[in-house]
Amino acid sequence: MSVLLILALAAACWSCNSPQHPEEIEWDSGSGFTPDPEKWYVAHVYVYAVTADGFIGRGSFREDVFVCLPGADAQYQVFNTVRIVFKGEDYIAENRSTTVEVTGPGEFEQWNTEHTVRSVKRARLDGKKSNETEHAKPVIYLYPEEDTVLSVSLEFDGEITCSYPAYGGNGWQNFTASPDGTLTFPDGNRYYALYWEGRSGDSFDMTEGFCVKGSDTAEFLADVLPRLGLSFREANEFIIYWLPVLEGNAYNLISFPVEEYSAAVKLAVEPEPDTVIRVYMVYKPLEEPVEIAPQEIVTPVREGFTVVEWGGGIAG
Repeated sequence: MSVLLILALAAACWSCNSPQHPEEIEWDSGSGFTPDPEKWYVAHVYVYAVTADGFIGRGSFREDVFVCLPGADAQYQVFNTVRIVFKGEDYIAENRSTTVEVTGPGEFEQWNTEHTVRSVKRARLDGKKSNETEHAKPVIYLYPEEDTVLSVSLEFDGEITCSYPAYGGNGWQNFTASPDGTLTFPDGNRYYALYWEGRSGDSFDMTEGFCVKGSDTAEFLADVLPRLGLSFREANEFIIYWLPVLEGNAYNLISFPVEEYSAAVKLAVEPEPDTVIRVYMVYKPLEEPVEIAPQEIVTPVREGFTVVEWGGGIAG
């Protein structure tokens, strides 16, 4: 199963808002997503109807949304997730009459709908190829037993598209990490974690995991993240980011392909740590609950110099 991963870090991109650095969509609990007309946003839309004018879906949006994209019927199929970037002023409510066609082996169905939908009048795709995985929100914490000069690099079949602090040609080199996790770089700037995002051709299996009701997201994550090895602060940061993404869905299919991710995206730290904990979540929004084999959780033990990374994304 291919995976489209969502990546955002407030500490990394707080200083700008642009088509290259849009804000991840959030919504308020009562009236749905309400944008700032002057800001740029990124949304993941689960497509369930395609026309010549665009496509209809939900995903990041609490309500149905029509995305104006001429020629969409020649580019996209239903039941896939696409990523769009748009400006707030282009998100409006309008009445539409939509003809929907569904075809399959030996069947054809067509119907018309007239309803008020939220519409994105002008949007662009992010340019990501459909067979690429966007590695999103990996945040790396480092906790040596004493102040230690470290270098960190990544190796995977793809490219890094954003990082903070900047990822150099050989990674993050010759910075000092303290036992409390503070990272001091040669230029004197200090950070509490390393952030990156990237793209590759990786895919991850979701045959085991958990089906979680959207309203139960916080309780589920608060239970499972410590069992996966995160501290209370790391777990809180994970929940603060992912809660608004997950709880708006009726249900979510959630899996933690830790071993697959670690094999696909290699993390090198010098000197070598005693413990490495990598928590990587993949999820898929669902309208109805499904049966899935429960995933066994093995809790790692933190010993000595410990490195922790967490991230997550959406399965397409």
